[in-house]
Order: sequence, then C-alpha cells, then structure tokens
Amino acid sequence: MSNEVDAKTARERAKAIAEQRRAERRNRKRKCVVCGVEESDKTPLTAHPEGIGPACKDEVTCQGRRASMGR
Repeated sequence: MSNEVDAKTARERAKAIAEQRRAERRNRKRKCVVCGVEESDKTPLTAHPEGIGPACKDEVTCQGRRASMGR
C-alpha cells in the first residue's frame, strides 16, 4: 500500500515540476542572437535569415547595437 502512495506522490511532484518549467519557459524573454537585446514592444524579434535563432526586425539598428557593444 505504501508503494502506491509513494508512486502517486512522486507522479504528482513530477507533474508540478514539469508545469513550473513550462511556466518559466513561457515567461522567459527571448534575446537577439546578433546584438543580445531582449525582446520587447520596441524591439520585436523575428527569425534570423540564416536560421540561427531570433533576431531584431530592424537589421540596421541591430548591427549598430552590436558595434556599440563591441567597443
């Protein structure tokens, strides 16, 4: 009987951990792979043309941020 209770509590705990991880993943801010700025209303991200991850919509501004960060 105690094995069934232990298995049930283990399953419930695993479900809670999985739900917590899903919630964290949903709330995490994406970052541009080129300049590293976080996604916001002012800097929306789209797919990078080379498929390496999310990138800024405005490529000129993104390259400018990247150049200023490199100094």
